Amino acid sequence: MKHTKTLGLAISLLLGSQASYALTPWADVTPDYVIYTSGGAAQDKAYGKVVSTTLAQSGTLDTFNDLDEKGNKGKRWTAYYFIGSDKLGALKGKKILLEKRIYGAAGYGVVPVIGATPIEHLNIIGTGLTAAATPLETTGTPNVYSVGITDALSAKKYLKKVASDAGFLGVDPNVLLKPKTENYPVPVNELITGKPDAKWSTTLTSVPTTGANAFTVVPTGGLVYGVGVTLDLYKVLQVAQKRAGILSSDATLNGYAEKDLPKLNRNVVASLLAGKIQNWEQFKIIDKTDGNKSKSLLDASILTDAGVSAPTTETVAGIPTPVTPVAVGRRNNGAAVGAAAYAKFLNYPATSNSIAPAQATANSSTAELATLPIVKSPTGTGDTGNLLKDWQNGTNVTGYNNVASAKRWGIAINSADQNSGVKPDGTGGDGWRYIKIDGYAPTLENVAAGVYPFWAEGAVLYPTAKKADKDWESKKVLLKALADDLGSPTVAKAVNTTQAWGATGIFATTADTRGFVAVVPFDPAYPVIPFSHIGSDALVHDEIVPVINNVNASQAALDIQLK
Repeated sequence: MKHTKTLGLAISLLLGSQASYALTPWADVTPDYVIYTSGGAAQDKAYGKVVSTTLAQSGTLDTFNDLDEKGNKGKRWTAYYFIGSDKLGALKGKKILLEKRIYGAAGYGVVPVIGATPIEHLNIIGTGLTAAATPLETTGTPNVYSVGITDALSAKKYLKKVASDAGFLGVDPNVLLKPKTENYPVPVNELITGKPDAKWSTTLTSVPTTGANAFTVVPTGGLVYGVGVTLDLYKVLQVAQKRAGILSSDATLNGYAEKDLPKLNRNVVASLLAGKIQNWEQFKIIDKTDGNKSKSLLDASILTDAGVSAPTTETVAGIPTPVTPVAVGRRNNGAAVGAAAYAKFLNYPATSNSIAPAQATANSSTAELATLPIVKSPTGTGDTGNLLKDWQNGTNVTGYNNVASAKRWGIAINSADQNSGVKPDGTGGDGWRYIKIDGYAPTLENVAAGVYPFWAEGAVLYPTAKKADKDWESKKVLLKALADDLGSPTVAKAVNTTQAWGATGIFATTADTRGFVAVVPFDPAYPVIPFSHIGSDALVHDEIVPVINNVNASQAALDIQLK
């Protein structure tokens, strides 16, 4: 009896340990379920947090990122291999391979998903990967591996073409599906062939939510976006706006606390995005410290006080004297950041006569000197920050700043959680800074108060039915859990960024049917926003004006923070 009990205990311990171990493609060669997703990078941190805390059993997760030729890890693909948690119904205890593609951004969470078009996804099963393989790298606990995909040969080995099961994006999917607009996604070059996918659909107009080909669209909460400017322009705006009485007299030069941020109103941002302002000489202030004189931002006294040199001037056709080009960073077609910005600032393409964002300037020195402003379309949040760095430093790491050593004053749209290393005194971080819009910084609190305009809700979408997939109903449980937690205040708190000027990142909304309630004063540890872009059809439409949407509380329980 004693030996039997000892044996039974040993077996139970063994079984328990086997139920909690990380999965690898060289030891666990047959996943029970493989799920492919694609979309934008705006909620990358939240996606990973949902996998590790909600979808995966503790201690069972291994992560595989792609490693590109520049040494970037996970910028295009990530695969999560884990054992399903108790929250996944029939998938509990099963070996699950969940892959996330962000190459091509939000457009790849819509067009190929709705069109069932096979696209390149990371394939780590049956490719000969081993723990000791080269160029495989591993760091951390649980392990995070990097799989080298640097050329067509390695792409052919580690990528496979398959239709995505679901799409995820930081804006509602219908705002992208506007054919012949700057929102409609265009295909990126495949790594295997070096060419765009020939089967890319160009005629989708909306996500079908009823009928035989219906899709389920689950809102995922929202994301705060921001407007960044090169560091020298930031300092110049500070000095100029202090002289004009626009910025508080106690604002510190180069400071990065909320009181220090200079501002632009949304009409000026719209004019810059639309390409209506050619050069920085066109910006004037009324200097209240010098007899109400009208002065350009390039006035020598302003530059001196800011401690910066004037950027590169150019001789441009049609302008009699050399001028300082305005440089604008928009985004590539199909990017959630771009679609949100065009909707908020230009009402594009929601209204029939709205102004479109300016077309990108070709990447050549001839093109950049032919007409103004200079407009570029970086392909990601990191790429946008690097573009601003190139303009600030007179470099061309991104390939977008093609006039040798040219330094520009630039402005660009981005998510608001980048460049978080800048300290309140303005030191640290990269050579660009966020500014206020309409007098308010891009904080969660300002979104909750209804005073900061540049934000949008996202979505996860997947087929409501998939007759060819016998496991589809089980897979939908995972996809719904993923979507729900991407809109959870708990996940938001865990991944959000605190900048020198305040907390920012993702948030839940009171429109969520799980009963989240906005609190006053706002608590960044419980980021819930009372506003929503949900329309009369119960779907998110980031092109419409957000309104209070408190579906779970009585009017008596509704509190709104006024600013």
